Amino acid sequence: MTTHGTAGGKNPNSVVEREVALTLAEWSKEQSVYWSDARNAWVVTGFAEAAEILKNANTFWRNVSDREGSSEFWGRHLMNLEGRDHQRMHAVHMHFTGEPFAERIRDRVSQICRDLCDGLVRQGRVELSAEYANYAVLLIGLDFLGFDISDRSLVDCVNAQMSIRAKWKEALLSGDGISLDSKIARDGRAALRVIRDMLLPIIKDRREHPQDDLISVMWQKGVDVFPDWNEHDIMNAGWSCLDNEGKPLQRGLLYILCRNQELQERLRRNPSLVPDFVQEGLRFLSPLRVMQRVARKDVEIGGQQVRKGDAISLITPLANRDEERWTCPYSFDLDRPRGVTNLAFGYGPGYCVGRYVGRMEAEEAIRAILAKTSKFALDPAGAEPRWAGDFAHSVSPIHAILE
Repeated sequence: MTTHGTAGGKNPNSVVEREVALTLAEWSKEQSVYWSDARNAWVVTGFAEAAEILKNANTFWRNVSDREGSSEFWGRHLMNLEGRDHQRMHAVHMHFTGEPFAERIRDRVSQICRDLCDGLVRQGRVELSAEYANYAVLLIGLDFLGFDISDRSLVDCVNAQMSIRAKWKEALLSGDGISLDSKIARDGRAALRVIRDMLLPIIKDRREHPQDDLISVMWQKGVDVFPDWNEHDIMNAGWSCLDNEGKPLQRGLLYILCRNQELQERLRRNPSLVPDFVQEGLRFLSPLRVMQRVARKDVEIGGQQVRKGDAISLITPLANRDEERWTCPYSFDLDRPRGVTNLAFGYGPGYCVGRYVGRMEAEEAIRAILAKTSKFALDPAGAEPRWAGDFAHSVSPIHAILE
């Protein structure tokens, strides 16, 4: 049995550590597996139990495809596929965006982040969550997919509509989901139509006129999964490039640095520590806060009898604070030994296909803002940052002054 204590370690009283610990207090129990009437689900907070559930897809699987609006939101996408179709699509995605791809685009990602930082530094006062973290991920995704990010009308339109879509995504994946008749879902569907009307003609054209980009590769490789592979499948596959856990991860990392000038300066002096910073940030922040699964048969988990059809909520930031795996797990520790697996990107058959790209994007975004500034800190005149989100949990707004 794993228990979860209070914050401890090198800086137990840091603002960020206290804030994050408070967001987890409602889930912290003596048991690592317990029933929650509020969620109508089993809650799992222990690392070993969570990893076993994620690894054993034959017994536990996502219930996302059963939620109202899932097919409208994702289409024929990894989140809605099961069995052989999921395995083949997962393999193709890893071919698209695995480690070699992430390293191949690193220099380009660095340039995009540095150019964006140049403009933000000239502004002086910025809102880092919307103007940097979210925007950088969108620009990078559009760029490597093969869209022209110098077309500001295209970028601004997609950015605005993706912000609306993100609200639907959070509601769809939180708790028991949301009705298609809700305003959030109606607005989200309208946003999808706007994005598709703008991007699908470009995707269609790339089939006959391939370029050195991911859209062209998807046209070539998609038929390995579905013989009737089409432009809508490419658009559905592309959603994860434009809106993923990189956004909440980068928001959290930037907030940590805004609150900790000593850490910020240490990374500025020694940029080689940035990968360690991002890796510890993944464990500490675990931005995908709740992973939903459903039991496909009667099974025992952590000493509890789970029945077929029972819903299961994996609380990843608590699993990533398992005291049997990490010393002082509630502390953010840049010097924490690397190599211990955490669940920030999932585990097993559902392991995030974008983990290499997401980690690399975060590294280059942090390197860029450190290189382009002498200091950045929270703007005392700005709105107070708040932690929110059941599915994707992070902090915003982050009003900052860049010097």
